[in-house]
Amino acid sequence: MYISPIKKRIIQTLFALAVITLIANLIVAKYFKGAIQKKEKDFNSNFINDQFIQDLHNFGIKKNWIKDFSKNESSRSVYSYKVDLPKDLPIPVVLSEIYSSFFSSDVKIQSIEKTIGGKTILEIFSKNRLDLSAEFNYNENIRRNAGNIGLIVFDLEKLSLKDMNTIVNFPQTLVAAVIPSKGNIKLSSELSANRKELAIYLNDDIKDADYKLSKDYSNYRLSIAIRAIISDFSNAIFFVIDDHSKIYQSPAYSFIQKEFSKRNIKLIPASSLEIIPDGTKADIKTNFRNLVLKTHIGDNKLISVYADDFELLKPEIFSLIKIGYKFITPSIIVNLNKTKSSNN
Repeated sequence: MYISPIKKRIIQTLFALAVITLIANLIVAKYFKGAIQKKEKDFNSNFINDQFIQDLHNFGIKKNWIKDFSKNESSRSVYSYKVDLPKDLPIPVVLSEIYSSFFSSDVKIQSIEKTIGGKTILEIFSKNRLDLSAEFNYNENIRRNAGNIGLIVFDLEKLSLKDMNTIVNFPQTLVAAVIPSKGNIKLSSELSANRKELAIYLNDDIKDADYKLSKDYSNYRLSIAIRAIISDFSNAIFFVIDDHSKIYQSPAYSFIQKEFSKRNIKLIPASSLEIIPDGTKADIKTNFRNLVLKTHIGDNKLISVYADDFELLKPEIFSLIKIGYKFITPSIIVNLNKTKSSNN
């Protein structure tokens, strides 16, 4: 297979977001390796066209951004398009996806950059005949209808060390909501070292005596535990309270709430967070995807998942990144939502 190299200067002109998107795209390829390979006999002009259009739709490119100039020649179709791309979707990333789709075939692909960091011509040949050509351009007036997502992962400390490290080393940023314990102090450091954030989850399951909150404790003992939690987990971006717990429903909670409030910390009820419920694997994936798809341009949403569902959701996350959704640092979303609330 012959593929002409994309000129190096295209890559050099891309901004940081392009790099992140490209990395995400490569990760997707890793997880779906082999799925894009087709037998040579399948590569006729109609198949090439169908695959090309599917690749564009996989990036959330809308139909009205694709102008069709196709025609029939000698009883065969020759497909021709002009494709507008939003600025957040680099042309090389789209070309990389198209190249991957025709891997392990005799299809020839050529790309020519007509404008530095811009207009690019793609041509796809089979059996020495041109089957499809496309001109790609950036259009500053279009945007993919996708918002910003911040991921909260609960129960991380319940996983095996191997599974826990898989999430800690995940390339996208997220926040882990953990119960205060001596062991989770070390986990807190590992999260920070891997560009992940920390939230503290307060409930009836706190075992460590230094941090335990009980409805039977005196205010003095509660205040000591609260000071220890805040001091030992000072890098927590927010604190969540299980509003179905015994401690929350007891008279002691009023004192606990005031102690955190004195330190400018607002306790967030767990029920106020949108969390993907347990269910079948299909239900979890569908519920997660549908919740993300409800987020549009300008939206900033926090979505909570359970750690033991995370591996299942990885392909969904990568797929959603491709169509324009941005999984960003959760603390940014928290701050944006605080600003929005104060302005209302």
